[in-house]
Amino acid sequence: MDLSFILYLLAVIFVLIGIAGIVLPALPGIPLVFVGLVLAAWADGFVHVGWPTLLILGVLTALSLLVDVLATVVGAKRVGASRKALWGTFIGSIVGLFFMPIGLFAGPLLGALLGEYWHTRELGRSTKVGLATWLGILLGLALKLALVIAMLGLFAFAWFL
Repeated sequence: MDLSFILYLLAVIFVLIGIAGIVLPALPGIPLVFVGLVLAAWADGFVHVGWPTLLILGVLTALSLLVDVLATVVGAKRVGASRKALWGTFIGSIVGLFFMPIGLFAGPLLGALLGEYWHTRELGRSTKVGLATWLGILLGLALKLALVIAMLGLFAFAWFL
């Protein structure tokens, strides 16, 4: 079996798992997409996609990691979320994986709400923090999706140029 076939196959697997990882919080989505794109470039001997393009894709990957962390934290911090609310968001995201697909969205919201309620004992404030955290996660999801589309578009443009 040809090595390039194996590399292309691995590239497709990494990209598909990476795209799933945009929604699934347990998977590092965009870094997996980046690994897949590097494998595809390597399979071709870097003829169509060279290091300058891969460097740009690497910067976009690093940017995605920043977006991932900041979107949730900024959403929560804007409304004064406590550290317990942030931990609740994290734990709720993990627990939500076991209750797919609703748990993906309800887990972080409920986790932040419960964490903030544990901290303040104020239901109205806790609800506000939960919703703000959840909106931050949705904003991060949209930004990561846009980054993956840009990465795939840049890769395709470099490949066919």
